[in-house]
Amino acid sequence: MKFTAVIVTYNRLEFLKACLKSVQEQSRKPDEILVINNGSTDGTAQWLSTQNITVYTKENNGGAGGFSYGIKTAYQQGADWIWLMDDDVIPENNALEQLVKALDFLGNQQDKVGFLASKVLWSDNSVHEMNKTYVLEDPKKLEKLLLPAQHALPLVQFATFVSMLLSAKAVAKVGLPIKEYFIWCDDVEYSKRIVASGLAGLFVDDSVVIHKSPSNNPSNVFYDPKSSIWKFNHGFRNEMHTKRLHEGNFSFWTTWAHRMFLLPLRIAITRKADRWPFIKMVWQTTWKSTFFRPVIEKVDQPLNA
Repeated sequence: MKFTAVIVTYNRLEFLKACLKSVQEQSRKPDEILVINNGSTDGTAQWLSTQNITVYTKENNGGAGGFSYGIKTAYQQGADWIWLMDDDVIPENNALEQLVKALDFLGNQQDKVGFLASKVLWSDNSVHEMNKTYVLEDPKKLEKLLLPAQHALPLVQFATFVSMLLSAKAVAKVGLPIKEYFIWCDDVEYSKRIVASGLAGLFVDDSVVIHKSPSNNPSNVFYDPKSSIWKFNHGFRNEMHTKRLHEGNFSFWTTWAHRMFLLPLRIAITRKADRWPFIKMVWQTTWKSTFFRPVIEKVDQPLNA
């Protein structure tokens, strides 16, 4: 089987150097490493030109666009499994080896798996709050899965692109991440889509990576600084679209009403500063989500199929 690592980067050269070094030094090395450079302007392209790896430099259409491009490229080049990560991820030395061991444990059952998720820790070795996995317990969703429950490898609801090992079979079945998301929720929507298709997502506790994000606090509309509003402009819209796709119209419109009427009031009461910019953001993103209907891109057969 061919294992291809895909690293998406944008203007974080020092993080990228550490990430790439850790991937290259894995106990089970990937068969190929693809770096998707989202139009970095900090010298990343120049440094990558000196490295013996495959690089694709493209316009910056966010992490969502980068991962969509990287998955499509790896798939078309014949990867069986695609190991996805951001540039600020440091996999422990045996992270990929443990993912491969999980596949070996599954044997022929691995054809029923859409993705494996590593354990994600923060810089201080605490569990990373933004990359937690949650056990899948919904009876209707469990019933649709082709894979029986595995005690050693818990079934999960979704995962993030912070060390996800993605099956080419899943790509063929559900297509690519929604690149129009730009950032936030692209990985959650994509992994939920895979699970909804009947392919399982599994958590591999022995595969560990460190996510060197600036903090270990989930984004919070009540306390985050005004400088983060540009991220919420994508994230809030994307959350609504993901809810529509995976929870249905009733859930979508219930949340729509909450965000248009109740959430602004809570922001006005809770926030100490910048109330109006955040209230306006909530209204605008909720309204935009009403008409946001991106098309899911499908993939052609791999070139070597």
